[in-house]
Amino acid sequence: MKFPWAAGLAGALWFSAASAEKLFQASSLTPCSNDGKISVDHFSVVFTPGNSSASIAFNGKIDYTGKFKIDLTLLVYGYTAINTTIDPCTLSSNGLGMCPISSEQLTIPTASLTVDSSALGDIPGIAYTVPDLDAIVRLQLKTYTTHEPISCIETRVLNGTTVDQPAVAWIVAILTGLGLITTVVISILGHTVIATHLNFRTMLFLGFMQTQAIAGNAAVNFPPIVQAWTQTFQWTMGILHTSALQSIATWFQRATGGTPADLLTLTDNESVYLAKRSTTTTSGGTEQTVRGIERVGFRADIESSNIFMTGYLFFYFVAVLIILSILFLRLVLPALARKINNNKLAMAANATSEWQTFMRGSLYRVVSLGYPQMCVICMWELIQRDSAAEIVLAITMWLVMSIVLLYAGFRVFQRAKASKALNEHPAYTLYSDPVTLTKWGFLYINYRAQAYYFIIPVLTATVVRGMITAFAQSAWVAQSIVLVVLEAAMMVVTIVIKPYMDRAANGFAITATVLNFMNAIFMLVFSNVFSQPEMMTSILGVLWFVFNAVFTLALLIWLLIGFYYAFTLKEPEGKYKRLSDNRDSFRMSGIENRMTTELLPLEKTARGDDSSSRFGSRWNIDETGHAESNHELNMSLGHQGSRYNIDDRSPTQTNEKLGGPPRSPVHDVLEPTLPLIPVSSDNSGRRSPASPAYGYPPRR
Repeated sequence: MKFPWAAGLAGALWFSAASAEKLFQASSLTPCSNDGKISVDHFSVVFTPGNSSASIAFNGKIDYTGKFKIDLTLLVYGYTAINTTIDPCTLSSNGLGMCPISSEQLTIPTASLTVDSSALGDIPGIAYTVPDLDAIVRLQLKTYTTHEPISCIETRVLNGTTVDQPAVAWIVAILTGLGLITTVVISILGHTVIATHLNFRTMLFLGFMQTQAIAGNAAVNFPPIVQAWTQTFQWTMGILHTSALQSIATWFQRATGGTPADLLTLTDNESVYLAKRSTTTTSGGTEQTVRGIERVGFRADIESSNIFMTGYLFFYFVAVLIILSILFLRLVLPALARKINNNKLAMAANATSEWQTFMRGSLYRVVSLGYPQMCVICMWELIQRDSAAEIVLAITMWLVMSIVLLYAGFRVFQRAKASKALNEHPAYTLYSDPVTLTKWGFLYINYRAQAYYFIIPVLTATVVRGMITAFAQSAWVAQSIVLVVLEAAMMVVTIVIKPYMDRAANGFAITATVLNFMNAIFMLVFSNVFSQPEMMTSILGVLWFVFNAVFTLALLIWLLIGFYYAFTLKEPEGKYKRLSDNRDSFRMSGIENRMTTELLPLEKTARGDDSSSRFGSRWNIDETGHAESNHELNMSLGHQGSRYNIDDRSPTQTNEKLGGPPRSPVHDVLEPTLPLIPVSSDNSGRRSPASPAYGYPPRR
């Protein structure tokens, strides 16, 4: 990594005259030949076409003595835009010491030279404004008289315009957080249909951004625009720069026996190459190459030794923020309910035991939100090994989160199995018991009732994606192949099963899996396993950005529509043909003839036409808390604001006469009057499980 001829690259940094705001810059050199004659410690060039001047700094060496010429080639998206020859002896200051060159260390602290504007006229003006311009300047050194090759080196050129905008990252982060908080508030108010839709849209938006961020952590040599695009979403992985976090992470590492990295502090003296196409830097010098997770950290101004602790602390920050938001609602809602005299809000605010259950459910949800992030950085820490304490933290965090989610999944399957034993399908328990829905619903609420098991492939894919991203940082070809297989499997399974709640949800989710599969194929191409031409790589990089940006915008618009429904309390319209979903049978309104559904045997039991002894011996599958046991039989008796149709009147007439709301005109996955936060049975308006009206004996 050292190199002597920096003026050649000044002629390389070229371009047509434009406004003073335009610039081109390069900060590293990579070999395009295997002769090993050039080594680089530090290199940087900034060219301003407005005044045709270039500022050069260089420290390196070339194993050659004598005069030479430079064949300069400019490749823009794989297309040869300039192909010319530069003679260092014609440059000012005697070629900056390169005419002739001697085989010794060459240092150019800072040098300025004027570039002939006639060599820049072939560059279109759009090159100055295209974000993350994929341009390469290739310099072939040849002998002065015989023109025999000496060595070859190239550099990537930037134009200072990028799609990685911090403002965009902040906006999508705020909207995601607002979606999560709004879901909680709307659910508390009892608008479950709206809350369910907004929850799915928020989670799909966040999940797609996390997948993009994880893809950007792969060790593949991405084109510049892909690097920048995936960098925008690295906040979902906790990789974002704040001075306080970096200070804490560095202090903790030093305090626990680790040695902090110092790559960012050495950039004034050493060049850093963000791996794109070449697999190595020049040999013999101190120029460094970063790829994968280290490349992401470098772009975020985070030392590689601080990446794990930064993500770790960020997760705790988000978790504490969500918990404090819930506690704030717990304190504010009672006063707000008294002020506006809202009975439903008062019932939700005063249900202390159910708030405790909801808090536990919220902790489970926080774990599920951060699990993709921790699957990557915790496993990567086992390879990075910043300090013994950080390794222990990584192992402990991943194991705890995995056990928590496995336990939650086990309880979901346990409930579903018990429901099958009672009713021959799982929808009854999973969607009619408020406590089950509150604690474990985050795993299956977005799926059809009979597709609750889809949590298994989702969690499995999350673990495998994290493992291959973290453990295969030095084997990008194998990494790409495994990701192609994984994303193909997820795409096929999602298309075949169509597990989500309705047609629109399935449409967006399937599109996301198709794009993830396409991205995996692009990554395989970027790994250069096919030895494709440069132009193909550049075109696929642009297509990656276009496809994913369009779909991200579509998801954002869909999320904003969800916010409209939430803020106006307007339920989404069912403009589509509903998919078959057995949990419709457990919605306590919107069905014209309840007697014709599969709940007929249970309704007969509720009227005393059948024996109820079966419930006493088989239902109590959870004895962990009084809040759940209070609702064990309530599941079979209806819920807040609704009753079974126990006489000959229509459901609407029965509900209205009994004091419940009229049936909803909107068909949806959940009963609109059943909040995701269950309310107290004392205040909910439900009949007691032992009420004579239902013919049930008291629970023993």
